[in-house]
Parts: sequence; C-alpha cells; structure tokens
Amino acid sequence: MKAICGRKDLFEGVQTAGRAVSSRSSLPILGHLLIRSEEDHLRIAATDLEIGMECSVESNVQEHGCLTAPARILTEVLSALPDADVVISVDESNVVNLKCGVSEYTILGLPAEDFPMLPDVKDDVSFKIEKATLRQGIHKTIFAVSAEEARPQLTGILLLLEEGGIKLVSTDTHRLCRQDMSITQGRGEAQAIVPGRAMAELSRLLTSDEGELSVNVSPSQILFDMPDVRLVSRLIEGQFPNYERVIPAEHDRKLTLPTADFLQAMRRAAIVARENSNRAVLRTVDGKLVVTAESGSVGKAYEEVEVVKEGEDVEMAFNAKYLLDVLGVMDAEAVELELTGSLSPGVVKGQGADDYLYVVMPMQIT
Repeated sequence: MKAICGRKDLFEGVQTAGRAVSSRSSLPILGHLLIRSEEDHLRIAATDLEIGMECSVESNVQEHGCLTAPARILTEVLSALPDADVVISVDESNVVNLKCGVSEYTILGLPAEDFPMLPDVKDDVSFKIEKATLRQGIHKTIFAVSAEEARPQLTGILLLLEEGGIKLVSTDTHRLCRQDMSITQGRGEAQAIVPGRAMAELSRLLTSDEGELSVNVSPSQILFDMPDVRLVSRLIEGQFPNYERVIPAEHDRKLTLPTADFLQAMRRAAIVARENSNRAVLRTVDGKLVVTAESGSVGKAYEEVEVVKEGEDVEMAFNAKYLLDVLGVMDAEAVELELTGSLSPGVVKGQGADDYLYVVMPMQIT
C-alpha cells in the first residue's frame, strides 16, 4: 500500500480511531491501528474487542493495500511532523514507512490479516436521529451510570427503541435519569444496554450539530454510523432493572426554583457538604428554600433561593453532588422538584418539559 495524505488529516484520523485501542491487552495486534486503502481515502480502524472505531481520511491512493502500525508510536510521530503531505507505505515485511518533507521514519508493523475486523451489524433493527439530539441525550444521562463492575448492567445506558422514538435510561441505584427523544426514521423495536464507555466516546464524536447518524442494533452489537466515522460496541448482557417502578407515580408537594440560582446555591453549599457525605438539607421557610450543610471539620453553610411551593413545607436531605449533576445539564429556566415523604425519592424536571426526568433518593437528615 502507498498513499499520500495531509499530515493534519491523517493525525486526526489516527487520534480518533486510537481512542478504541486497548492499553492492557495481552494481544499485541490490539495495540495497533489497521489502515486500509479505498478509492480516494484511507480507512483507519482500532478495537479492544469491546468497542471498535473506524474513520475515513481523504487520500491520494497510489497503491492499494493495508497495513498495521502501533497506535501510540504512529500518533506521536504524526503529531511531531511538520504540516505537509505525508507519504505512508508498507513493504512485504510489514515495515511501515512515513515520509514528510525531509523526515523519514520506519515503524515495525504486524500482518494486517491478524487484525480482528469490526463486526457487521445488520440494519434489521435501526433508526436515524439528529446528532445534536443524541449528544444532548447522552449528556443528560451518562453521569448516572454506575462504576460498580459487580453489577455490569448498571455500567451502561439502556437504549429503548420504540415506535416514534427512543429512550435513554441510566441508574446507579441512588439516582435515575430518563431522556425521551424523537427519531427521524425507525425500524423495529429493541432494548439494548450500551456500555457507558461507548456512549462517552460517541459523545466525543458528535461534535457537529448538523446532520444525523444511523444506528443499527443487533442482539449483541450496536453500530453508530456517520459519514466519516463508525463506532461499534458490544452490548452488555443481562436484564436492566425495571426503572418504571422507581419513578414515583404521584407527589403531594412541589417546589419550583430558578435553575441558575438553585445551581449556584447548591454549588456553594457543596463545599461544606462534601466533608459530611455530601449531605445538604433543604427546607422551605416563608417563601424561600433554605439550603444548609454542616461539617464538624469545616463549619456550616447557609443559602436561600426563591421558591414557589405547592403543598406542605419541606424538610429533606439530598446528596449535593447528585443535585449538582442534574442541575448542570438542565436547560430550562426553572426546575420542578416533586416530593412526597422525607424518605421517598424526589423527581427533578424542567418546568414545562416532559421529555426528561431525574429521580434521586433522599438521605437521612441527622
């Protein structure tokens, strides 16, 4: 294979695909990138057998073929080369040659046939969605994904494909997010638990607000397909918890608060709360929501926020970090906090918005 690419384009492609490279595998080939030529571009692929990434780079292909090269070395060399055209080629001994101006490097590769090809995910169950819509949905749910490997089903985001739309659901048992989103086209129905890491990498790829992507879902794999990049991920096996049972069906008290003011008050109170299990106490007093936190090693915090209250007065404690996480992604000017008993979960919604909700478990006040 022999091809000529712009240094910047090739570096960005190698850097993007390289995010899927395994750093701990005992298989040397998984530390490599696969680069293969097509008509007028190069396909750069990487995988750790859990997720795989493939991107396209414009190229003047002079000899068709494919090669592998160590991802770390190739990335570092390309990052340091001057901004000029790069000639990349490989010989019969899998030695990769890079030429850029007066610079020339030879890098030891491995046989391309040893590289595990990314799986083909059929489009029998599939949908199309706007990039900006999906990126926002991931942003509003990924922070509640669990890090506990003992319950692998909670380390991913549940994707529900239903007629007319999809839902994203995440929970770590202390809080739960649900985001409803419309799609532009859909075929079939699916319930898939997508690993949190795959969703985080996908969010990084969705940098443009324009255009849509195609998503194919099989029983064991999911493919996110965009014009210049593809991400394939294994799905997490097992049963996701019945999230609908966690969402309270009714409430007897509701607080409506300005999002920005509530966020700033919680951010300041959290400085003290983090020294006491992140506990922050919320009380309604004379048309105000009073937020307090106390720590024997730090001191006390006191904040007031204007509130519109429906129902009886409130006195509850919540994990300040959990409230900060959701307030940081809310785009409504005001948020509604729906409550029942002091030990029952609260529900956070954007005022006038029914497409997103956040359920958070309370803490003991004392």
